[in-house]
Amino acid sequence: MNKRPNERAYAVILAGGVGKRLNPLSKPSRPKPFLSVTKDNKTIFRKTIDRIKKIIPEQNIAVVANRRSSRLVKKDFPNISKDNLLLEKIPRNTAPAIALAALALKNRCPDTIMIVLPADHYIGNERVYINTVEKGIDFVDRNPSALVTIGLRPIFPATRYGYIRVEGRSPYLKPCRAGGTRGKIYKVAGFVEKPDIKTAEKFLKDGAYLWNTGTFIFKATTFLDAIRTFASDIYGGLKDLRKIDERYETLPDISVDYAIMEKANNIYCIKGSYLWEDIGSFDSLKKVLNIEGKLFVEKNGKVVKIL
Repeated sequence: MNKRPNERAYAVILAGGVGKRLNPLSKPSRPKPFLSVTKDNKTIFRKTIDRIKKIIPEQNIAVVANRRSSRLVKKDFPNISKDNLLLEKIPRNTAPAIALAALALKNRCPDTIMIVLPADHYIGNERVYINTVEKGIDFVDRNPSALVTIGLRPIFPATRYGYIRVEGRSPYLKPCRAGGTRGKIYKVAGFVEKPDIKTAEKFLKDGAYLWNTGTFIFKATTFLDAIRTFASDIYGGLKDLRKIDERYETLPDISVDYAIMEKANNIYCIKGSYLWEDIGSFDSLKKVLNIEGKLFVEKNGKVVKIL
């Protein structure tokens, strides 16, 4: 019997960052994903696990982290298996991290669908978020050559986020089974780095630009094909996982956007409509703390303690 898409899906949580922009609150001994910013006092990382567990079984949740953070990962996720904890010798950005996970998962199941999630994002409207992710899984299952990202309609002219430029939906692709107006999927026309305020204001009015959430859905084999084509140095360095320790530090420090997404022509974007914050600045952190009703101590514009 063929497994349903969700049963073949793995969540890959990227928890390798240190959050230098939130210093001194975030530091190497306690990186940003392991801060507690919500009323339930769970860490951002643990909230990411709990959210995706609603559609992905716990045994299908993998984490990519640096070795220094492994203790914190195991503390928050005590049930994680040894095989699902993928440790980087040194951080090498998102392209090598995702490629490492894709190779490990492909070796277990060539038909694996990956949902790649940052460990340090705040999500509201969780039901809408889960429906959006499920729609992406269904789309990839029906269109296995697609690389899918999730974009959100801008609600203000943000200069701290990257943008995705989308065009009309592609008629030759198989549509999702799920209907409705939310979660429409578009062909990606390009990616734009963090703009200045005038450009961000134009993007807000244009309607063809979405916030780039850094969340991706694709088959492991499709992503590896893209790595082989557009970032062969990463593929060559990782293809023998037995030599990962000696080779990982030689890999380029490059994001998946630069390495793959800006070069491939099989990129699609599912348009979401949930509350989201990339907690990458003190402004975004304070916004989340205020939403959650959490008190904090501030000094010179920086949050130095969360109460």
